[in-house]
Amino acid sequence: MSILKIKWPFSLIWIASFLNCSSLHSQQLHLRLAGDSIQGFQVNIYNGDQAIVSNTEEFLISIANTDLSATANFSWKGQKWKGDEAHMTLTRDTYIPEFDANLSVSVSYDVVDKHTIKKTVRLFQPSMPDMYYKLDEISRPAQKPLKYVSFEYDNFPGGLIHEMYPSAGFVTPENMIVGFLTDAGYKNQYTRTTRRRFSGRGGGFVGMRLLPDPALYTVATQAERTLDKDYIKQTFGEMYNLDAGTTTTIKAGKPWQYIRNKQVEFIAPLHDQKVYTLSFLCKGSTPIFVKLFRIRNGKKTIELEDGIKYIDNFPVNNTKWTLFKGSILIPYIEHDSVSLSIGTQSENNPSTKSISGANASGQELILQIKDLHWEEHQPRKEPYNILPLGKMTEKTTYIFVEPWTNHHDFMISSQSRLAEGKGFKGSQIEKMLYANFNMLTWITTVHDFTPFNVPNMNYAPDMYNRDAFFSTVSSYDKELNLAIWNQWGNTQTTQGGIGTIITPYMGSIEAKDNEATIEWLIWALLNKRRFHAEISQDRIKKAVDYILNQFDSAGDGICRSHFPMSQVDIIDYYPKTDRLAVNQGMLAIALRTIKSLGYDITEAHIQKAEDAYRAFYDPQRKHLLFDRKFPDIISLTDLEPEFFSLWLFQRPILTDSMVINQLEHFPILNKVSNSPHTEYGTTAPICIRVTNDQKGWAYLSREYQPFEKFGEDNYSDGKNDGYYYNGGSWMRAEYCAYVTGLKHGWTKARPLMDNRVWAEINLNPKWPFSKEFIPTKWTTTDSWWPSTKGLCWNVFILMADEVAGLRTPDMDPDFLNNQP
Repeated sequence: MSILKIKWPFSLIWIASFLNCSSLHSQQLHLRLAGDSIQGFQVNIYNGDQAIVSNTEEFLISIANTDLSATANFSWKGQKWKGDEAHMTLTRDTYIPEFDANLSVSVSYDVVDKHTIKKTVRLFQPSMPDMYYKLDEISRPAQKPLKYVSFEYDNFPGGLIHEMYPSAGFVTPENMIVGFLTDAGYKNQYTRTTRRRFSGRGGGFVGMRLLPDPALYTVATQAERTLDKDYIKQTFGEMYNLDAGTTTTIKAGKPWQYIRNKQVEFIAPLHDQKVYTLSFLCKGSTPIFVKLFRIRNGKKTIELEDGIKYIDNFPVNNTKWTLFKGSILIPYIEHDSVSLSIGTQSENNPSTKSISGANASGQELILQIKDLHWEEHQPRKEPYNILPLGKMTEKTTYIFVEPWTNHHDFMISSQSRLAEGKGFKGSQIEKMLYANFNMLTWITTVHDFTPFNVPNMNYAPDMYNRDAFFSTVSSYDKELNLAIWNQWGNTQTTQGGIGTIITPYMGSIEAKDNEATIEWLIWALLNKRRFHAEISQDRIKKAVDYILNQFDSAGDGICRSHFPMSQVDIIDYYPKTDRLAVNQGMLAIALRTIKSLGYDITEAHIQKAEDAYRAFYDPQRKHLLFDRKFPDIISLTDLEPEFFSLWLFQRPILTDSMVINQLEHFPILNKVSNSPHTEYGTTAPICIRVTNDQKGWAYLSREYQPFEKFGEDNYSDGKNDGYYYNGGSWMRAEYCAYVTGLKHGWTKARPLMDNRVWAEINLNPKWPFSKEFIPTKWTTTDSWWPSTKGLCWNVFILMADEVAGLRTPDMDPDFLNNQP
């Protein structure tokens, strides 16, 4: 009897060994090698003995030289491998004949915990000064999914995903959700910006001609699924060039219709997941607005986000035609229709294909519009990520697997699992806020990979000083802190002031005597303490001189400024005012910061400023005076300087009774039966009026409010009660105020901290994520502002929790990396 001898590839023996012990891996996330040394290796992902991701390659890559005259495209598998079921690395060295260049690649998988896998692609080339590249990671379900989900949609139909948080997944036949996440854009070299500001002071945003990363996530379409082509794709470094490729002219939609004698409006020929350009010529004596709204069941709903937005006063010329032109990325909008409105805010009576009339003074107003044109783009897709000579670059993604429950829980897991995958430790809300911060921190432009942090997608593409400060200092990432701090230093004016906004592709000249320069100095102090960073003394000295000259020019420790030094910044003061409690407190913080940086500020001078801050406490009213001219108004932001003092210098300025009495005046609203502490409400208003009646408080009104015309226009007749600065609940300010109360012995502090965290996640079940503010008066969550979704600076509660003793710096994965 003869014996047939077969030489098995080692990889197959290794795979077989997994199959023999599959019972050991029941419901355990692990890795298995696939392929062989001839065809190449790739890694598949298993949950127990069930395959969940079975790839045909590790990634696809497109490479070009920097003038795009030579290109190369190929799929990548490993030539060598090492590792085990929890950690595996594939490697290959490739010669690229199109460039006469070598490329070295490694792909590593690491099982982080029972839910999450981290995948890292490392690229290195030693051959040419720069390569452009685009990288596609295509994850293929091992079985036909029950459905696909995205962060905003429970059943995503397919195509590109451009939403508030980058996340997508599929549900397996075993009812497991397999989710796909990405590291921050400043690490993975992407931006989610789709628009820029208009030039000059025209206001609003317009879509860009070079559109980066529009398809960061893509899901198999319905047609592809019919052909059993199921996948989720993450694409890094792809740019749509709208001035290249091809375009199709499309009809303008229904004929012009005049609405309420102020505008023309019609249905625009726009559809989901496409890119368009709108253009027209206009001439007249009054600025115009241009708006795009979603139409559902014949009803106008929200304004579109990803292109033309907030254009209220586009400047026109009375004697020559002005071109309006802007691109529009339409993400998935549930196949809603889109309406285009063009008009003027001025009172007028339009005539055919023009809008004309007279203003209040009798001056004739004329607006003419012609040559309205729509183009649908099939843009040229170009790589823009740079693989530099002799420097390694990385792309890091995450896969998480857990039982599918519902879409609400998927949104929470998309945030929590990203934080856990990055090694972050903390409570659920801390993880969620940390993840949101990472997803709102990307690169500045396709030509500038400097880190850039935006407040949320509604504020994109702009980086605001205050928001970037509160967000970034909450992280112990040295590279990130120094990069963004230095960017703000680059905005310093010749007088020494730090700018308040950086906007990609356009400029900003806004630098004013608010708290921006003070926070930049605080940031410098933190960078020295945390990272022993070397900082430019010239810039620091200029900032110090600016603060002393602008806020304390009399040398008496009394703060005088044109602007509020808190987020409640909806009024300016000319001449300068000394009426605001928060401004006085921030001067005291600034002086102690300057002293801590080594400058000659006497303790006696700091005490003058601190005494003046304490003097804003009214012993009869038993609260700090938000504005001496309006002594019945109180704000949680007036405790912000006290929090800064406890956080930065471990010393109080205010007394226990001052802080506790201040906090006792705030009503705790939105009481909910299933909150952690049902005897309390879940949210408090940031700004409110104290009254002498039984209720004890009131929202602002036309008759009594400190915000002049803004308040008259927005806070009259009960309009916007409980919204924005008329009683909205802002998590960062509220939570920090409670921590301040905790440090001063306020017994209600801890339960109110718990309730406020609960509210951020649960008060609106459709929005389990960070928000700009939560209304304190509302009848349905449908009235909550969509523009508030995903605000970044709430991550600052990480610092508040350190002050409260609820977390330590080493819970941040970057902390140990930065120790000397």
